[in-house]
Amino acid sequence: MKQTERKHLAIIEAAKAEFIEHGFVAANMDRISLVAEVSKRTLYRHFDSKETLFISVLRIIQESVNENVQYQFDPEKPLKSQLIEITRHEVDVLYNTYGMSLSRIIVMEFIRQPELAKNLVKDLYSTNAIAEWFKLAIEAKAIVDKDVSLLTNIYTSLFQGLFFWPQMMELAPLCEGEKVEENINTVVDVFLTSFALNK
Repeated sequence: MKQTERKHLAIIEAAKAEFIEHGFVAANMDRISLVAEVSKRTLYRHFDSKETLFISVLRIIQESVNENVQYQFDPEKPLKSQLIEITRHEVDVLYNTYGMSLSRIIVMEFIRQPELAKNLVKDLYSTNAIAEWFKLAIEAKAIVDKDVSLLTNIYTSLFQGLFFWPQMMELAPLCEGEKVEENINTVVDVFLTSFALNK
């Protein structure tokens, strides 16, 4: 790895930690350059603003998710067991890849900067492993033939309603242990009751 690439990654890692600890508004480029062990001039040569750096951090996380997350539809396996495994993995991505701390920062910035939110959604969520799985399930005539975006939005709403928004608003603790499995089964059962052809 070239020195320039090492510096770039060091900046990203330092920035992620800074945003999580201090939030976007209070995040400080001086602290980021100090932790990354680069000059402020070098920092701005890689990222011309704090907003650009913030977006880059999120894009890199999402690219990593997209590269590592692919859900293969298997017509030989029960639909429910496949969607349970997918949902279990989505919980892991949410809680361990993004983390609720960074997720709170993202939501706060979406509220504070609607234009930033629009750009992030467009750039970060253009591909979706779950949507691809739904498409394959439709082709296999395992679920009803509806718009994939609609199915994805419904599934996501169910998922976030149990695993994301209550925790984001601090109305409920992070799901752990048996509660995770209970909520996973609820998401899957409600979704498949409405859309599965082979229940």
